[in-house]
Amino acid sequence: MTPAQCVCGFTEDEAGNETLGDHLFEVFAPEDGRAADGLVHLEGEAELFCMCGSGGTVDELDAHFLAVFIPTDLIGRDAHKHEKVAS
Repeated sequence: MTPAQCVCGFTEDEAGNETLGDHLFEVFAPEDGRAADGLVHLEGEAELFCMCGSGGTVDELDAHFLAVFIPTDLIGRDAHKHEKVAS
């Protein structure tokens, strides 16, 4: 399987130590966990749930974080565009 790649040039390593999802969290999620909706979106004390209440499974929590932190223009906090390159 071909490793996923971002348009900024990031490529997943073959060992899977850093995934495209890890990369997107790094460039889009602010350190304080506060999203554009004004709420804090971080893993809360309840396992697999965000402090805002969303989540349930690992996939649901990951999807929630991607939905609240990735802007529609895909421009990260580093001012570069980040998205998966078509295979």
